[in-house]
Amino acid sequence: MYSSEDLERFYFQYQTEAVPHGVSLQSFCSKNNVPYNLFHKWYKDTRKKIVEVQVDGVPSDPTSESVPSSPSGETPVKKDSPSPHAVHRHRKPGKGPGVLPVRISVELTLSNGLHILQKDLDYPGLYRLIQKLEVLC
Repeated sequence: MYSSEDLERFYFQYQTEAVPHGVSLQSFCSKNNVPYNLFHKWYKDTRKKIVEVQVDGVPSDPTSESVPSSPSGETPVKKDSPSPHAVHRHRKPGKGPGVLPVRISVELTLSNGLHILQKDLDYPGLYRLIQKLEVLC
């Protein structure tokens, strides 16, 4: 049986490897031994899940995190307002027992139909995700 995470990875693989070569989803499923009807049901059930969240605080200064700066030395600048498809969850970091660390959920929908959903990321995990996405651009 395939988990939702397995199918999400499979869809990402399809978008990055098969779509540029014009391979149909059915062919790609068949080639990778993934039942198309199972994948299609998963896609229908999960592609429109947008969860409203409440922001309880702001993240700490990114320079205090273990995330390295960009290779060019530039400071990232926010250019657009957040997408309605983007889901972010921040908990105010605090000092003391019982305080949960900041966790981030990101959902991206690209113009070519690629749908990326990553949950429960920390800042280094978010940085690694962005590095992987830069390769696709």
